[in-house]
Amino acid sequence: MNKKRKALILIAGLAAILAAGPAVFGQTSEADPADDYRPPKLWERAEITLLGGLGISFNSLQTLHSAEAGAEAELLAKVKNTIHTSSAAAAFAGASAAFFLPGRAAIQAGFGYLKAGLSSDGTARFSVSGSTTAEFTGTAAGEGELTAVPVYVCYYNRLDFRVGEKTLQLNLSLGPTLSFNSVLTSSRAGAVAVRDGEADGFLVPIQVEDTTWVSLGATAGLGLDVPLTQKLAVTVQARYFYAERKSFSWKWTPGVYDGLRGRLTGCAFDERDAQLAAGDTTLFSVNPSFLQIAAGIKLIF
Repeated sequence: MNKKRKALILIAGLAAILAAGPAVFGQTSEADPADDYRPPKLWERAEITLLGGLGISFNSLQTLHSAEAGAEAELLAKVKNTIHTSSAAAAFAGASAAFFLPGRAAIQAGFGYLKAGLSSDGTARFSVSGSTTAEFTGTAAGEGELTAVPVYVCYYNRLDFRVGEKTLQLNLSLGPTLSFNSVLTSSRAGAVAVRDGEADGFLVPIQVEDTTWVSLGATAGLGLDVPLTQKLAVTVQARYFYAERKSFSWKWTPGVYDGLRGRLTGCAFDERDAQLAAGDTTLFSVNPSFLQIAAGIKLIF
């Protein structure tokens, strides 16, 4: 067999293989039905929401304390402390994701972040009785902060309605929360001393040290969405986060202090005095619940 004939046979064989195509390897030229398989979707629609706005904390609390020193028959000094603490509205940020099951109902998960300032106004009313009587007042301002980070899972539903030619969406949500909280604050409160026939009052720094805790609560939200496109909407939302109150003991600071009247200097307020004063002071009760009023964008998939 000459070379020309061998080349013709080889070319004819390659042509036959190419003509047969995948069938040569046990495949068919038709599409494999398995290629059309799609796994079932766990949800029909998903919404990712990013929010920013205002968080309103509901703290308005009062701490009381009273003490006295001396002997009633000779010289008696008394003090009554009132410390009023309140919180201010602060910036809020949050995000959530909602996954719609068949129908309109959905499961929503999200979180919020609020750091609210705490301000304190303290008033110490002193009285000294004996051969002479005197009354005077000491005041002090304090500050602190409350942080709340609620994480929630909600039942979520929406209602579509039309306003003119625009379709709006009203959404409702309700579910449990796990709130991660922290608080710290400081102020000053009055104490009294009697020494060598003289009585005076002085102000002692007090504080609630930085403390964190976790509390179980609930949330309810109401939102309104204005669709811009099929994949994007503007949303406004009001949501209330509830968490249980938490109480803390004030810590009084031992030290050496000068009297407010100038009658005594170097008044020693030792560790024992600090412990007694802390035991006589009502607890600092803080409320980590807050209301969010926010706006943002919603991405729809």
